[in-house]
Amino acid sequence: MQQTRKMIPPISPYGTFTGELFQYTSPFPSLVAFESSPSSHLSSITTSNITTTTPTFVQNNNNNNDDQYNGYKKKLNTKKCILIGGLSDGLIPTPYSKQLECACHENGWSLIQLVLSSSYLGFGNGSLERDTQEINKLMTYLHHHRGGEEFALVGHSTGCQNSVHFLKHGDNEYIRRTKVS
Repeated sequence: MQQTRKMIPPISPYGTFTGELFQYTSPFPSLVAFESSPSSHLSSITTSNITTTTPTFVQNNNNNNDDQYNGYKKKLNTKKCILIGGLSDGLIPTPYSKQLECACHENGWSLIQLVLSSSYLGFGNGSLERDTQEINKLMTYLHHHRGGEEFALVGHSTGCQNSVHFLKHGDNEYIRRTKVS
């Protein structure tokens, strides 16, 4: 009898990320983004050999149920760096995604990785105008539901075109809140 050898998948070459996946548009198109925040905004809980990270909560006395847990509101980071990938990219779009996350966290910024309609197999079926509208929707969501006050855009390949197009044609409120260097 021949023994079959199980293939073990390789470790992710671009790193692993801890954070929150959320939907920023619905119902159509249903777009998501992933936020990883600096560890200073998270509390670590160690049980045996397992360390988990949970959000820090602050008391919230208003009646708004967004991002609440039993009367407490998550303490959200106000600085959001948005990583926009190139054609066919989605989450974890570049080999330097993990290094960018570390640099963001060291400087008090969250890293946001978004999925646009043009991500993955959607490339070639959209436009810079539509991508800019979706970046506007993401920033609106981040501002109203995730504490976003300051933004930075990092574009890879076509994501650079998206960033420049947004700065020229995006919502003026969010352009003013976006750091440019």
